[in-house]
Amino acid sequence: MRKWILISFMIIGVGMFSFSFVVNDFTEPSAFSRAIGGAIYPLYEGAQSVTYNPAGISNDENEMFFSHVEHFLGVIRNEFLSAAINLGKISFTGAVQYTHPIDELIYDQYKFTGGAAYSWGKNSIGVEMNSWKGTDIKGGFSLDAGAIFNYENMNFGLTVKNLFSNITWDSTSSTNESYSPEWIISEAYFASHFVTSAYLNLNSEEGGIGVIVPVSNFFKVLGGYRIAFGKAISNELSVGMRAFYYNFTLDVSYVFKDPIQYGDSISPFYISLTYDFPKGM
Repeated sequence: MRKWILISFMIIGVGMFSFSFVVNDFTEPSAFSRAIGGAIYPLYEGAQSVTYNPAGISNDENEMFFSHVEHFLGVIRNEFLSAAINLGKISFTGAVQYTHPIDELIYDQYKFTGGAAYSWGKNSIGVEMNSWKGTDIKGGFSLDAGAIFNYENMNFGLTVKNLFSNITWDSTSSTNESYSPEWIISEAYFASHFVTSAYLNLNSEEGGIGVIVPVSNFFKVLGGYRIAFGKAISNELSVGMRAFYYNFTLDVSYVFKDPIQYGDSISPFYISLTYDFPKGM
C-alpha cells in the first residue's frame, strides 16, 4: 500500500514538473558502463557506445544493443535500442530512446540519434546528431563528437556533448532551452589479466574508474566507483558481470549509492543485451 501511495505522488510530481530532467539524467542505458563507474568513454563498445563516445562504435562488428531501465520504483521507464554497422574504416550508428512513465499515462519522450565514425589502426573519431520529440517537446537538436587514440597498451578518449544544443518545450508559451557543452576526458589501460578505465567530466565535476577482469572466455567480472566532486549527491560503488553466449553479450550491474548503504532504490539494477551479427552478414 505504501509503495502505491509513493508511486501516486511520483506520477503527480512528474505531471507538475514535466520531463525536462529526463534529457540530462536518463541518458545512460548501458549496464556495462554503470558497472565500471561510467568509464566506458575510452573503450570500443560498438552499438553500446552510442550516447557516450561516438568514436567507440568502431569495433569491427555489426551489432544491435537493447536495454530496459526503470527509475523511481518503475514509475519512469527507459527503452533504448541502437545498431552499429561496420564498413571497414567507416562505421555508422542509429539509436532510439523512449522514455515514458508507468502505463504510459502522462508523458512520453523520444530521442533519435544518428552518427558515423572513421577509424585508422586503433584510433577513431566520430560524430553523432541527436533530436528530441515528445508530449512536452516541440523539437530539439544537439551534436556530440568524440575521439579515441591508442598508444601501446593505452587508449585516450575525448568527448564533447551537447554542442549547439537547443530544445523547444511545448507549454503555454514555447520555451527554448540550451545546454552547455560537456567536455569529457578518459583513459584506459590494457594489462594482460585486466583492464582499467577512467573518465572525468570537466563540466559536471564527475568522474569514475572501473576495472574489467576476465574470468574465462565466456565471463568477466566488473567493478567501478563514481565520484561527484563537490556535489550534494552520493558517490556510487558498482559491481557487475559480462557473460557471452554464442553471439549474445549480457551485461548486468548493481549500483550502491554509498559503500556503506544497501543500495539506491531509484535505479540500482541495470540489464542490457548486445547481439553481434555473424561475419559476412
